[in-house]
Amino acid sequence: MDNRLDRLMESIFTDLNFSLAKKNINKYIEMSENMYIAHKENSDYFIYINLKVAQLNLVTNDIQIKLSSILKQGCSLFDKLNGETIEISPSFEKNTTLIIFTQTEDETNKDELVKQIISIEEDPYFFKKHVVDISSNHIDILYNGFLENERGYTTSLQNLISDTKLFNEFMVSTKNNLSDKVIEYSFAAKLYEKLPFLTLSVKSSDPEDLQKSIDDSLSEHQREQCEILLNLNLNDLTSWFDDIVKEKTDD
Repeated sequence: MDNRLDRLMESIFTDLNFSLAKKNINKYIEMSENMYIAHKENSDYFIYINLKVAQLNLVTNDIQIKLSSILKQGCSLFDKLNGETIEISPSFEKNTTLIIFTQTEDETNKDELVKQIISIEEDPYFFKKHVVDISSNHIDILYNGFLENERGYTTSLQNLISDTKLFNEFMVSTKNNLSDKVIEYSFAAKLYEKLPFLTLSVKSSDPEDLQKSIDDSLSEHQREQCEILLNLNLNDLTSWFDDIVKEKTDD
């Protein structure tokens, strides 16, 4: 199994100062290599695994049960990757999110995949669950982007998702016409949607700077209309709309 996505997730957990450990689980779950457990003090636990699409139908009735059983034995035999040794609390299942990455192929039935993901994420037993599906055609691009920003990968994700030009390009792109940056943006968007510990930092803005930015983006006529609209009371507003409709009708 391609472990490049594992390196990427290791980097995200480490960037965010989680204690992190992993264990080979191949003898418990066929076709799987490692499970990761991440935790911060006074925070939830996060399990990460990489599964094949064919394994998704086993998550709710088999795989999550085995993962829970492994963790109940503690993390002393896990390989520690970052921070302190993780202690598993007796009620960890109620405070744990299972993050699943799965790689799709061109022949993957997308409608069936969506149904499987919904079924997994809505399953109420054991852990909260989030599934991130990734096209195998995009792995090289995503991993190259990771290598270029390995020392600050989480910051690079923040920069990607905050890039308005990339957002606009993403919105008008088609499946068969995706640039490398749009592919990276799409992946970052999925991570921010699915990983609860990824949050966007909002920069404060001076109201005067915001007003100047708005003014600069409007024509003189648009600014004049805004001034008129802002100065109208409710009765005048109705009259103003009537005048606008009349002008459009006359045209």
